[in-house]
Amino acid sequence: MDLSPEAIILKELVKPKEIKETHISYAMITDDYVYKLKKPVDFGFLDYRLSKSRRNFCILEKELNSRFSKDVYLDVLKIARFGKEMKLVPHTNTMFAIDYVLKMRKIKDEDFFSNRIKNGLVDEKLAYKVGKNIAELFKKIETPVEKASEFGSFDVIKYNCEENFIQTEKYVGSLLDEKIYNYIKKKTHNFLEKNKSLFENRLKGGFIKDGHGDLRLEHVYFDNDEIGLIDCIEFNKRFRYNDVVSEIAFLAMEMDINGYIDLSDSLIAGFFSVFDDESSRKLLNFYKCYRAFVRAKVTCFLLEEKGETWENYENVKNSLDRHVDAAFSYALNMDDNVNLVFYGIMGSGKSKNGKAFSDKYFYSYFNTDIERKRMAGLNPETKVLEDFGKGIYSKEVSLKVYENLAENVRLKNSVCRSAIIDGSFSKKEYFDKLDEKNINYKKILFTAPDEIIVERLKKRESKKSVSDGRIELLQAQKSSFETKELADLTIETTKTVESNLAKIADFLIRES
Repeated sequence: MDLSPEAIILKELVKPKEIKETHISYAMITDDYVYKLKKPVDFGFLDYRLSKSRRNFCILEKELNSRFSKDVYLDVLKIARFGKEMKLVPHTNTMFAIDYVLKMRKIKDEDFFSNRIKNGLVDEKLAYKVGKNIAELFKKIETPVEKASEFGSFDVIKYNCEENFIQTEKYVGSLLDEKIYNYIKKKTHNFLEKNKSLFENRLKGGFIKDGHGDLRLEHVYFDNDEIGLIDCIEFNKRFRYNDVVSEIAFLAMEMDINGYIDLSDSLIAGFFSVFDDESSRKLLNFYKCYRAFVRAKVTCFLLEEKGETWENYENVKNSLDRHVDAAFSYALNMDDNVNLVFYGIMGSGKSKNGKAFSDKYFYSYFNTDIERKRMAGLNPETKVLEDFGKGIYSKEVSLKVYENLAENVRLKNSVCRSAIIDGSFSKKEYFDKLDEKNINYKKILFTAPDEIIVERLKKRESKKSVSDGRIELLQAQKSSFETKELADLTIETTKTVESNLAKIADFLIRES
């Protein structure tokens, strides 16, 4: 790591055990403290070139972050020369400043939200509490409407969105898929156009706050029973003034990307327990899409800078693709939740494709076989060799299974999460259970030639599976299957899962 002359001096003064570097600062980490030194850089959206600016931004960073944290941001110091020695002194000292340093209390690694999640120490109850506490922190912030309108008006929000598309247009066809890029752009523009009054009312209603601006997993920490936030954006008001939903959307999006779908939904449920209004819900997927695309944009910049010979290129490209998939999914569900029924006879490939789609596009996944066995008090992989339509597979039990899953989908939709229900849906009455809950959904029928289905069922016999479908039941199920004609889309699963998902994505783009 190449250190600047000022960083070398600070290193000698504080004797850090670890040094972390970003494009805008150095962090010198000791046992008890972190000393942060800003680099004299200018990126347009921030300008730290002048010593006076770095001092002012250190002071502002301490002041702004102290709203969200307790006794973490301790002091602004300066490096000053005393004869032949260098010392750290209060920034108010009259000695000439070599540079300015922000002194912080070190937070233990295990107390960061990011690490607690990785270590399996966060359950849905705790995630709910985090969301609720973050909402309460933002609720307390008083932001004058004049200031909020200057940096968080509809025109600024629209400009921020448009800036993303302008800055990423050159990557279309190389790093970004043209069809997906155009869809995200179109949905964003349409949402803004249709909902201008909604954004204006958010401003009038006090939802635009002088907030955080960079609410990521590693910027949330636990302080005993309290939640704190660090590293808010001090250098650019346009990035810091946000709708409160935009703030929590960033954190929820990061949890989605990292595979914590249910925890993300619990976080949002906690947040909505404080900001319990329809307009907040209406904006969540818009802002999740915006945040995911910002991360995609930044990743494009990095990949362009490093080039394909970079050792981390493939991993970072995979991260880019995941953020673009997330942005696409949020765009798809921006106006309303688009739930999906993956249905068909046993061995048709609906479960394999359902799990793949939910993983790729951040949908919740519900399976009728799993729910059926849960209701019976059985492990999902327990084999139940009933005759067709008997026992836990009777129509009476099946109706209750579909009713329960419809309620699960309704609950997911209440936190703006869309879901896949994977089941046979062989009777119209099973679809009626979704209609009774006013659930918006598309019906995707999965099929395959008989010989392929038989081969799949043979292979399944030797593997663990939640399904009890077997060859001797196949003809009975085919004969009683009544809903083939109800499909909005039919997928014959003779090709790859990837090609099936692409067909489904194309269909959903056309439909919306």
